[in-house]
Amino acid sequence: MNIDTTSTTTGKGDARRLAIVRAAREICLEKGFSKITVSDIAGRVHMTRSLFYHYFPDKDAVADAVLDDVVEEILAKLEAWDAARETGNIGKALDDIVRLTRSLIADESPFSARMIHEGNAELYIRFIDRIADRIADMLERTTVRDFEARHGLPIENVHETFFTLIVGLISLLRSHPDTADATLKSLVAQTLHLTDYI
Repeated sequence: MNIDTTSTTTGKGDARRLAIVRAAREICLEKGFSKITVSDIAGRVHMTRSLFYHYFPDKDAVADAVLDDVVEEILAKLEAWDAARETGNIGKALDDIVRLTRSLIADESPFSARMIHEGNAELYIRFIDRIADRIADMLERTTVRDFEARHGLPIENVHETFFTLIVGLISLLRSHPDTADATLKSLVAQTLHLTDYI
């Protein structure tokens, strides 16, 4: 795939930086992060290695930018889910989040098995930690506050509970993709003490 490095409204430098991040993400899925070289990334975006180093000090800095790019993409989907949520309809909200979670773990998603093949395991673990932390933050300041205002809060250690739940769901769906949606919904409801509300 040819990455466009043309100028955007945020400036040519930002467009090039984004092109580098997207190229690194693509190459990572193609052959694994451990096998990526700066030359691979620079070649994909049609720039010299020295120009690459103008934007990133090394390959690991690009990896962090890739993680941030994927995290922002996932958070945008979760924020759209939260905005579309029917207030008070907890059963529907759980059904919708189970479907969204399953779609995020599909083959072409950042959580896919392709992400951890051939040297990507360390990057994948960093990604899981980062995404679980950010999703827990987002849910704590949005959905959880809405629920608490209406019903009180049936769980303690909110951030930690959501972090554990998110990591667990990702692992479960990756290792057992045939797990029924009803089972996933029940697990979420039990973990968050929501069974009396659905």
